[in-house]
Amino acid sequence: MELSITKLRPEQTEEPSEEDKEASNATMDPAIWGRLHGELVDRILLCLPIANLYSLRCVSKSWDTTIKSTSFNRMYLEKASRGPSWLFMCSSFNCRDFTSAYDPVQNRWHNFPLTFLPSCMRFPLTAVGGRLFVRGGLTNAGVLVVCNPMTRSWRVLPPMIHRRLNSLVGVYEDKRSKSYKIVVAGGTSESGGEYECTTEVYDSLSNSWKVTGKVRREITVRITWWTSKTVFCNGVLYCLTSGRPYSVIAYDLKTATWDEVAVPPPEFLFCTFLIQRRNRLFLVGGAGTERICEHVHMWELKQVDGEGKQWVEVEKMPHEYFQIFFKERTATDLKCSGHGDLVYFYKDSHTQFNLATGYLQVLVCDFSKKQTEWRWLPKCPLSMNFLKFSIRGLFLDPTLDASV
Repeated sequence: MELSITKLRPEQTEEPSEEDKEASNATMDPAIWGRLHGELVDRILLCLPIANLYSLRCVSKSWDTTIKSTSFNRMYLEKASRGPSWLFMCSSFNCRDFTSAYDPVQNRWHNFPLTFLPSCMRFPLTAVGGRLFVRGGLTNAGVLVVCNPMTRSWRVLPPMIHRRLNSLVGVYEDKRSKSYKIVVAGGTSESGGEYECTTEVYDSLSNSWKVTGKVRREITVRITWWTSKTVFCNGVLYCLTSGRPYSVIAYDLKTATWDEVAVPPPEFLFCTFLIQRRNRLFLVGGAGTERICEHVHMWELKQVDGEGKQWVEVEKMPHEYFQIFFKERTATDLKCSGHGDLVYFYKDSHTQFNLATGYLQVLVCDFSKKQTEWRWLPKCPLSMNFLKFSIRGLFLDPTLDASV
């Protein structure tokens, strides 16, 4: 196997000397590298960032086979230190062709088309760990696919027991067993348009669906028309309903029961989202008078002595950034995605906010610093060819070992 390696030295600014060039040519002699044992080649490849491994899979069939091999994956798990999840920005209507991924470690974007998926798989549902879940288009709306974008592996999941549209979807990952469960509830019947007042759960270990119980009709109606505002926290799936007054509805995976969180969120909210950070539940959104947004806050659901659970403010967007996002105080198109210590804010690419600059602007709130840091991300490459559709922000761990 012939191995060609290019040294990347971004900090090097001076032209290398002739002696350095000769030494480099001698060191990189293909006759030497071509005799390397396969496991040694694996270890050399392991020194590269995972984004480079993704690109190398397209260089040659031998590298593709190496990177997908069991021995390479075993060494990858032993060596790799899991950094923060990547932010996947994709079209809400066509994630197959329009997706970019932001790597917080390298502080850079990668073009990440999912063209290995069937052409009918276009609607992003959710992501967990290293897996992305996608739904089919209008003629395949009941078809669900799970994929690992890094290995480009995918499969179609078994059909649901009750085929439905506009349903709530949440995914729970069990890291110990490397398995996952998909919770689907509400929605309308694919055949007749009636509300589907049931919950069913898919278990990857058994590769099957199971109806776990009924959902009260009033809850079904409220969860049917907004499927993106869901988050798992400590084994409970939380859903923020879109109709005012906002409410948080929870599904306990162990007891298979639905309930409404007794603590109401703050009044007069705008652009609200739930996020999970270090196994704690957060609510993010604008607050103000009935029609005018005055600030963007983050609240944590905490147990307050003598008062039960309360939403407690933990952070507020600095005013200079708020003014940029809310030049019009009645705007309702701010979006938020959060995972770990990073919370991202952005607007749909077709809004005047992004059209004015010609690219998608993404603001990040970084809790990993001693003092919370707010900063803009580099320009997202997605936006230049993508100014007409709604955008979703999902989180994915760039990993080779997330089986589908």
